[in-house]
Amino acid sequence: MSRVAAGVREGVPGSPGSAVGPIWTLPASVLAPVERSGATVDEAIAALATAAAQLTELAATRSAAGAGEEGEIFSMQSAMAQDTALATAVREAAKGGADGVAALIAAGEAQAALLASLPDEYLAARAADIRDVASRAARILAGTTIPLPGRQVILVADDLPPSVSAEIPREHLIGIALRAGSRTAHAVILARAAGIPCIVAARDLEVDGSLDGVEAILDGAAGTLKLAPSSGDLASVTAAQQKGAADSARRAGLRGRPVVLKSGSRVHLYANIGSAEDAARAVAVGADGVGLLRSEFLLLDREAPPDEREQTRAFTKIFEVLGSDRPLTLRLADIGGDKEIPYLRLPHEANPFLGVRGYRLAMIKDRPDLRALFASQVAAALRAAAATSGVLRIMAPMISVRAEVDDLLALVAAVRADLTGRGETDAAAYPAAIGIMIEVPAAALTVADLATGLDFVSIGTNDLTQYAMAADRINPALVALQDAAAPGVVALLRAVAEGAAKGGVEVGVCGELAGTVAGAQLLTGIGIYELSMDPAAIDEVREGLLGA
Repeated sequence: MSRVAAGVREGVPGSPGSAVGPIWTLPASVLAPVERSGATVDEAIAALATAAAQLTELAATRSAAGAGEEGEIFSMQSAMAQDTALATAVREAAKGGADGVAALIAAGEAQAALLASLPDEYLAARAADIRDVASRAARILAGTTIPLPGRQVILVADDLPPSVSAEIPREHLIGIALRAGSRTAHAVILARAAGIPCIVAARDLEVDGSLDGVEAILDGAAGTLKLAPSSGDLASVTAAQQKGAADSARRAGLRGRPVVLKSGSRVHLYANIGSAEDAARAVAVGADGVGLLRSEFLLLDREAPPDEREQTRAFTKIFEVLGSDRPLTLRLADIGGDKEIPYLRLPHEANPFLGVRGYRLAMIKDRPDLRALFASQVAAALRAAAATSGVLRIMAPMISVRAEVDDLLALVAAVRADLTGRGETDAAAYPAAIGIMIEVPAAALTVADLATGLDFVSIGTNDLTQYAMAADRINPALVALQDAAAPGVVALLRAVAEGAAKGGVEVGVCGELAGTVAGAQLLTGIGIYELSMDPAAIDEVREGLLGA
């Protein structure tokens, strides 16, 4: 075995699970087609149109197969291929003498660089999508085809564009290891949806083909790719897979069972979601409801904000999945900080995490368009809930002082009055619980005062930890300080629970701390019994609490 094939390549966990098989490297030509001399810029623009049509067909096919999340990704890419900004960039690149293929690649790189420069991890990850769109058009123009492995393999590549992965038969793809990428990349989302183990950001991973044929073990949860494993390694992974299957089956058997602690307290396990597909996953694992719907899913990857009708349709779809007995907690737009949306034209801030973010945007006096955006979310949610008899909770992010709570209550009242004026009386009168997120230490210490007029508070432990520990949550050098179980953070959690009890409001948690057994036990020990987490964590947390 060659020296290059020895050892372990470490990356970042993407999609959980393990796989054993030979490595197959995705040829670099798939991502960067060779220039085809003589291709014109008009032919390049035509290739973009062809790419858009192919992506639209992919979207329809995946959606029809029940893979709605994948369908949305390809639909978004089709919109990218039709974006006039990309066509303009192609024409600009061609002015420098590049042929059609080279102009497509250059334009894709230029547009991707703009996205990659954004501090928001999700938006930066969309750079891979624009490269994918440009590469697809370039392959069409150059006549390049995607080779297929012909057997079950662990795919290795610098990156794996969604439309490329869609063309590789699922039965051949048992694992994915990428040198680039992030946990929010669409390659990871698709892998997770398909149940394919995946790791990303494996910086030392060879993608030059030198690993082809080497037997390997991919551990998606640990973020590792072990090359040339021993017989003992193979036996261990087989045993781990068998145990994992048994654990999953055992935990699935507990679905539908109420979580009642030995103290007699009932714990409600909610889900954090970002789409109707996530809602279906939550229902499948027996979630009691949704503790956090990230409304930003309707704001991203577009050139203008969605209107009220589009939002109403999206929320209605989610309510229909949840049914009339599971609450849906809509978090109003959490924009700013590490989430930038270019079309909103927000000013650059030197320290955005301490800037105008979350509900603060709705209170900017000279930006009525931003207040209208928040109002449209509330109106759409009320209309969708009324149409489906859903249980609605509306929650504002980044609340620090009483004046912001009063403004939120006034906004909701104004929306109800507007709906009445439009003749939407059912929606105007429809009941909705109103709450806020507790993410700032000042709010954590004054919950009792903030609670007046509210029905609930929900702790965002990710941001609360960041602000309490003065540790940027996206700075890898500060990982040790990003600990929601640190004594100072736990003291704030206790203060919130005590303040909520004094103020007479419900209290829950929708941060990552709730999604681990240890975190859930810590929180219930404090007296917090509404825990919201990724649907994938619910089975394990349920079992852990029932056995506590």
